[in-house]
Amino acid sequence: MARSHEPLIRLARFKVEELQKQMAELDRSKQALINQIERLEASVPEEQAIATQSKDGYLAYGSYAQAVIKRKDNIRASLSEVEAQSDALRDRLSEAFQELKKYELLEERRLARAEAAVREAEQAELDEMASIRHRRAH
Repeated sequence: MARSHEPLIRLARFKVEELQKQMAELDRSKQALINQIERLEASVPEEQAIATQSKDGYLAYGSYAQAVIKRKDNIRASLSEVEAQSDALRDRLSEAFQELKKYELLEERRLARAEAAVREAEQAELDEMASIRHRRAH
């Protein structure tokens, strides 16, 4: 009788779950970066309004605007890196799912073969009993 694939299934399932956790973490990181960009963009009109109220504010706004642009560029670069990691992880997760499904199918087939063998043995026993009865009757 073939061995159970349960240990392989458990290991593959664990791998899938770990990769899913990593994907969720990357998704949270991605969302945090998007939120940072949105907050920076939302702060610009406020700072523009404050800058128009005084000459010093007006002069300082240029430095602020440059800092915001540089910060957004840095965040976008980080976001691009997270997206690349996410794409690579998505590929690994897909492969892990395929591996898990392969082991699950192998186990289903093994169980089906075992059930068929039991049914065949039971049927052979019933056939033998019927044959003995038939011989005794004649």
